[in-house]
Amino acid sequence: MRNRIIKAAGAVFLSVSLCACGSGDSARITSGPGKKWVDSDLIGAVSQDHVIREQDDFAASVNQAWKAEIGDRFYNVFQDVSDAVTANKKQALSDPSITGETIERLRAYCELASDWEKRDAGGISPLKPYIEDIESISSMDEMYDYLADPIRNPLFLSPVATSIPYVIHSGIHKDSYAVFFSAPDLSLTVNGNNDTYFSLENENAFEQFVRIREEAGYMLEQLGYSGKEASALLKACMEWEKRVASANNIAALPGLDEATYTREEAFALAGGFPLEQVINGWGFTDTKYIILNPGYAKKLSSLCSSRYLNNIKAYLIVNYSLRSAKYLSREILDQMKAYDAQRSKEPIDDGSTEESREDKLLFDDYIGRSPMVGAMNRVYVENFFDETSTGELTSMTVDIIDGFKKIFSEEEWLSEEGKAACLDKLEAISIHIARQDFDSVDYGNLQFASAEEGGTFLDAYFASRRFEMDHIAWLSNKTYDAAYWDPLYQDFSTTIPNAFYMPATNGIYIFAGICENPIYAPELSYEEKLAGLGIIVGHEITHGFDKSGSQYDKEGIQKAWLPTADQAAFNDRNDAVASYYTTLSPYTGAGIYTGSRVNGEATADMGGIKVSLLLAGKEPSFDYDRFFRSYANNWKMNVPLDLESMLFKTDEHPLPFYRVNVGVQQFDEFYETYDVKEGDGMYLEPDKRVKVW
Repeated sequence: MRNRIIKAAGAVFLSVSLCACGSGDSARITSGPGKKWVDSDLIGAVSQDHVIREQDDFAASVNQAWKAEIGDRFYNVFQDVSDAVTANKKQALSDPSITGETIERLRAYCELASDWEKRDAGGISPLKPYIEDIESISSMDEMYDYLADPIRNPLFLSPVATSIPYVIHSGIHKDSYAVFFSAPDLSLTVNGNNDTYFSLENENAFEQFVRIREEAGYMLEQLGYSGKEASALLKACMEWEKRVASANNIAALPGLDEATYTREEAFALAGGFPLEQVINGWGFTDTKYIILNPGYAKKLSSLCSSRYLNNIKAYLIVNYSLRSAKYLSREILDQMKAYDAQRSKEPIDDGSTEESREDKLLFDDYIGRSPMVGAMNRVYVENFFDETSTGELTSMTVDIIDGFKKIFSEEEWLSEEGKAACLDKLEAISIHIARQDFDSVDYGNLQFASAEEGGTFLDAYFASRRFEMDHIAWLSNKTYDAAYWDPLYQDFSTTIPNAFYMPATNGIYIFAGICENPIYAPELSYEEKLAGLGIIVGHEITHGFDKSGSQYDKEGIQKAWLPTADQAAFNDRNDAVASYYTTLSPYTGAGIYTGSRVNGEATADMGGIKVSLLLAGKEPSFDYDRFFRSYANNWKMNVPLDLESMLFKTDEHPLPFYRVNVGVQQFDEFYETYDVKEGDGMYLEPDKRVKVW
């Protein structure tokens, strides 16, 4: 629910996974009027028996030799970048020359995570004291004491919940933060959506319910409950969760400004539910402003009446069991994965090794999806990011912003008022390069027992969650600072290979994790840098002026700022991109694109290319061939048909070979560089070119 309300920002498509067999020339089909492009993402789809001209199929031509070299091996478009980042993280944990409190806390945490012998010996036992504590609760007063106690309730499970992304810039109190306390994620919540509780006749919803029933049943039996007791607990949990889901009417939520209250107003709105006791216990003793769904807040008392005491206990027991599973033994972890696997389709072989799977578990899950992410981020930037690149990256981003100023000021379909508004927002964009505000987090204050001291991994994880809530409470009391980049914000981790535009701060963020060859490295040529990180940064900045970005003003306040007529003109051009994509079909039997799903990201791609070409035009000896080839190389991919099919049907980004071919065919510089003429496969009549900017 929380994600559906507040999440705001577009991301570059930076990773896919999986592998198998391609379909050879059977993947070659008409991809638009008179064009024949092979789906060169597919394993085995690019023929090596004849020459493929740049003028006919640019992506396949540029990557033809590489496709022959890689054969049937899976390759992710950003695999080299991701592999380099993982290698740096592994070095950080093992290099004795890297010292300090932050790395020592991180190593202690990782040692507990990686000690499978000890974790296996402990089994379910680290969780039992927490479950026994919940079982001992005998009244609602005792329940409220429990909910408010971070030592006893380290996951902060409660009828209300919050997290780092929900410390929000307040539109009506512009110098302050407001904390959004929402309904909690429930056991059947999927991507913030609770519709599963009301649509069990739907196959996917029913499968989700069956999976949770199996996982919860397994965990409860491991804890010593009989099958009958486990079923009763799950039933009681689900009954209460459905009431919570019913009470939380998202459609009735007013705008954020209207849902922002002072502390006293929020506590009064919650009625008999002791909201003050709960959030004060979590550390929010001085938080000035609180965002609540008023309809849900008014129902908290009835949800927490004494008649539901046992239901709330069941909710806590079931959800502590489910959310603790991956921090216990290998047997428990593998069993939970097995329940996931049996409910899904046949998995695709991604060619991953046991080592790479363990790396993913440690770095992506145990660190990347935990409050320890800030420790890893600091160590990474201080030891593996070339600080001398900061100046060049800043200068390049300033040049790109200046390029957009020229583009917008000359755009014929924008009104003078619209041009001025765009230029005003561009001028206010903040630039963030790699380094987060690490000094705002002191991992020396994170206390948990190490392996030598007899600690368990579960307790270390719980300690990190308390550490995180302390940080959220601290941040909520600070004066708002648009330049602040939170090291604990998992989705904004600087070690992710990414660049990002955030509407809520009107900021462009270049993560340290993307500053690896071939996307960016100091030794690359200017053409290669523009074709890599330059286009990506340009892509992200365009999101500040699309359907989403136009809903946030230059201060990051959720407010429409583009004149209505200009917004309509943008939508018409964006719809033209969608219409063009509906003429494309990547391989035989695929069907055609749902253009409205991909037009936003396709438009951003074209914006990134356009502004990069604008900068290129200022260089008298710019090598356009190197630029375009580098762009195509950066999106090369080698994947099986089943993965390509999944991406084609679900991803909001165009398939990589379309990002190349459709992207470049919009621009005169491409036609001039390769002498593309009418009748060539890459030719698109000028009146049919669909770039928005």
